Amino acid sequence: MNSRSQLEKSSVELQPMINISTSASLRCFIAIASPLAEAARPLIHELESLASYEKFRLRIAPPENLHITLKFIGSVAIDQTGLLDSVLRNQSTKQATLHLNCRGIGFFDNSLYIGIGENDALSKFTTSLNEAFTFLGYPIQSAKFLPHITLARFRPSARRELTALLAEAYRDSEWGDLTVESIQLFSSETLSEGAKYTSIGNYPLLAKC
Repeated sequence: MNSRSQLEKSSVELQPMINISTSASLRCFIAIASPLAEAARPLIHELESLASYEKFRLRIAPPENLHITLKFIGSVAIDQTGLLDSVLRNQSTKQATLHLNCRGIGFFDNSLYIGIGENDALSKFTTSLNEAFTFLGYPIQSAKFLPHITLARFRPSARRELTALLAEAYRDSEWGDLTVESIQLFSSETLSEGAKYTSIGNYPLLAKC
């Protein structure tokens, strides 16, 4: 039996381990769930006060949505989720617990994020994930990996003003350390009230340090 046949056989066996709906496809990504909301409470309070201004159109991520994206996968047919499960179970057994430091803030075009300190183990792990998924036809992400936790989104034209209001006060803030013992496969739904992320697979990091 060749390696692809083995993987397909494995996917049939592992697919029931993922708790999924019966819809035709799922929009998926791989991430580390983050319990950071409490540590960032002072910043969140300030964002809540700014959210009342229409010029910002500021939307704060609910605590259950906070995460560090490791790889965006996109739309996946239900009958392919077992293959994702197989790859993730294999990769997680090779990775030891990660220790991350959360500090500072940064801005993308329309989002504010909490930064993650440089971490070689995390960078190597995301590279390994990218390479593992090329076997299933998913391209390696071309953009440089920048680990972060998106805390809020806003009107793109408001970036300059929000940067002036927040960057100096929070650019060096220490939000605490994060011990990562597992990664998650999430599905994403866009609802009228905002994005909803649901964990459909949990993968403990099992390698010994």
